[in-house]
Amino acid sequence: MSDTTSPAGPRVRLPMPQPDGPPLYRHNLTRKERSDLVEIRVLVVNTLPIVFVPGVMGSNLRAMDSEMTKVWNLDSPAGLLADKVMESAGDRQKLLHPDRTLVDDRGQVPSEQVGSIIVGKDKTPEASYRQRGWGEIGKGSYQDFLMMLEKTLNGHRTGQPDQNDVAAKIAELMELKAKDPADQHWRPQKGEAHIETRDFEKLREWFFPVYACGYNWLDDNAKSAQRLKQRIEQVIAERNNANSRCQQVILVTHSMGGLVARACQQLDGMESKIAGIVHGVMPVDGAPIAYRRCKLGLAEENWAVGQVIGSTGQEVTAIFAQAPGPLELLPTHRYSRNWIEVRADEKTVQKTLHESDPYTEIYRRRDRWWALVKEEWLAPKDGVPIKWVDYLKFLTLAEDFHKQVVTEKSYHPNTYAFYGADTKGKTRSFERVVWRMKRGAGLSDTGPTPDDVYVMTPQQVDMDGENPEYVKSRQQIKVAGKGTAQHAVEAVQWELRADMADGTGDGTVPAQSGRSPVNCAKVREVFRLSGVEHEPAYRNESPIARQVALYAISKIALEARLPPGPPLKPKGQA
Repeated sequence: MSDTTSPAGPRVRLPMPQPDGPPLYRHNLTRKERSDLVEIRVLVVNTLPIVFVPGVMGSNLRAMDSEMTKVWNLDSPAGLLADKVMESAGDRQKLLHPDRTLVDDRGQVPSEQVGSIIVGKDKTPEASYRQRGWGEIGKGSYQDFLMMLEKTLNGHRTGQPDQNDVAAKIAELMELKAKDPADQHWRPQKGEAHIETRDFEKLREWFFPVYACGYNWLDDNAKSAQRLKQRIEQVIAERNNANSRCQQVILVTHSMGGLVARACQQLDGMESKIAGIVHGVMPVDGAPIAYRRCKLGLAEENWAVGQVIGSTGQEVTAIFAQAPGPLELLPTHRYSRNWIEVRADEKTVQKTLHESDPYTEIYRRRDRWWALVKEEWLAPKDGVPIKWVDYLKFLTLAEDFHKQVVTEKSYHPNTYAFYGADTKGKTRSFERVVWRMKRGAGLSDTGPTPDDVYVMTPQQVDMDGENPEYVKSRQQIKVAGKGTAQHAVEAVQWELRADMADGTGDGTVPAQSGRSPVNCAKVREVFRLSGVEHEPAYRNESPIARQVALYAISKIALEARLPPGPPLKPKGQA
């Protein structure tokens, strides 16, 4: 039997600062045989809040003119599906418009008290989570990850440190680094991926309260960046009090949230208020899947998601064409050239469509069937139609955002990033979109050639937003025995089918877009992960992504600017 009177090590209790009250110290009772003293350190705490920024469709939205109308609620995927499955494209167009929606903070939040979440006489755990913005973001996609951050980074202050604390989780990551590269689930693409054991003691000096910042993902990400700026300034002010000093925050982002964060750090005075940014599965230079969804919907990718957003190109276009945020996910001017092809299975035509300017060559065109938007789809039945000029206005916002934010200059000088690079199952991604022309049974010798089809307008092709589309001929056939009676028949001359995904990525963002930060001098480290899907990148099923995020947070914290002054006793303390 071990000697229970011999302590395993010094017992130190650090304060848990509260933004609206005295510091809280937590300690659990131990067996009476243990008689060593517990050291309670009374000091002002250096605070480095973490602010999580979700991806597109990751924030709850409500109607602007009705506080009670939940337009987009992520408490339950099944509930969202039930809400949206009966809506038409027109219904969705009316509801999902940036000028008619606001962020909704009434999403479900945890009831469990973990990490730095405070429970007082007049405060429940739910109230603390909601005050930190957790009700603004998707419960299923993100809350477990935020809970893990709280337990892992602040557990030593609670008296109940998490068994898998930050040092243990990162140690597992470093062990993977030593394996044969063929067996690694992660590979550093830039940087050394190194941290010293002694560094974790330095991390214990920081206090890491975890916040979230939802945003209206339908709107221009430049506007969302302004909302994030306000949240950062609010958090820093809240954490500067008699018990806590705070000058900076760490941003952790998912997908499009990375674009919001990059735009935010460019705003006046914000770079110095951000200690660093961790970008997860960011569509750095855009993603061709955004184009494909506007053309063909989501039915082939995911039936359930298609029921919520749109199964066909008609349904998706009705929303995306009026939403700058989703338009800002399109391949940018920096994405690799010739990412769209139109190929024929015989003789001629192998056209590549993006030579230098996708906005002019693809997105603004209305005279080619392969262009982004079919104009008739802007006015779905029972919707609130937008005009072509409205669509062009939103597209210009997207182009301007790309040219200001999607640049090497827009990275924070202390940036870490990871991306998915796999080709198995759901991680196959669209690096390109390939349209294939296949001869139909109704094609005659005098019918259109592949070159003729290539230059057809959307109105000349039988387009309904599903794969495949068709070029058809319509003829009047005389009905035998009926005098002059005729019968209209259609014959397929050409089938236009878009290939499925066959590239490397995370199922949404292709690897070539995700790895783009490797080439930027401001970015410290970039990690290539396998087995990580886009939407659930931060969930329990992606432990490697969580470990990389913790590693990046730790590296940023080690370089964060310490608030000025010595660790003084709080006011009113003896």
